[in-house]
Amino acid sequence: MGRMTFERPRPLGEEDHVEGFHCGVDTVDLWVSRYALRARSLGTAVVYATFQGEKLAGLYSLSSQSLSRDETSGWIARNAPLQVPVILLGMLGVDEAYQGQGLGHDLLLDAVRRAELVAGQIGARAIVVDPADDTARSFYERYGFKAIPGSGRMFAKLR
Repeated sequence: MGRMTFERPRPLGEEDHVEGFHCGVDTVDLWVSRYALRARSLGTAVVYATFQGEKLAGLYSLSSQSLSRDETSGWIARNAPLQVPVILLGMLGVDEAYQGQGLGHDLLLDAVRRAELVAGQIGARAIVVDPADDTARSFYERYGFKAIPGSGRMFAKLR
């Protein structure tokens, strides 16, 4: 069987169904079931999702955030402001039924592209993630994300 083709992620709408989404990471599964549909209206994140028919196949969330200059530990150039603007990739998950099909890769690349577009409009120095576990950490490392010293977070600079 070849690789499945997924539609480009789109903003999750209130009419969309997230029931039954299970990626195997409790934190992500719980967040999807409780908060994903409300995140935009609450102003906490915008969730981008891809579906197979009515079934939620995968998603990610983006929001703005800032890190104190001290938190950047030198990975941002000198003379950075006291608060460094970044884009938070808050959640990324692929339903277990679609894992191993390249969807995580596609979602991450879409998230980085959107973060770069936003950074070009409002300014942001990096995309930041909080990996849920070592598997997630390894996934992000494969795409060039680096650890933020003194935290469990990772970053990739934006162009």
